[in-house]
Amino acid sequence: MTSTERLQQKITELEGDLLEARAEKNQFTYIHETHHLYCSDGEMHIGYGDLDDSKWLVYNTDQLFKDLPFIINQVVKENAKMQEWYLDKIKDELKELDPEDKTETKEIPLFEGTLEKLNDL
Repeated sequence: MTSTERLQQKITELEGDLLEARAEKNQFTYIHETHHLYCSDGEMHIGYGDLDDSKWLVYNTDQLFKDLPFIINQVVKENAKMQEWYLDKIKDELKELDPEDKTETKEIPLFEGTLEKLNDL
């Protein structure tokens, strides 16, 4: 194998590595907030990112409908976990504000009945 062939082979390998690295880099997209939601022609369009540099997620509504039971279940469970975590943090802070108070802190519902409803799930 000549040096030119070896260099060409190395270039080909490096190009393949570059393509793999680019693919791995873009495996996940985190959407913190959405700014547009609309449906058209059997698709749900979800706009996210900066308004000056909007990105779009387009979801087939047939598939979205099939996925909704799982999505709703998981969102409710994760939201309940986060509410419980924040409630625990609030309780900890209240204890620190009055360290002389040895009584057990009362539950502070964020919304009346929310925790009970979530616990029933």
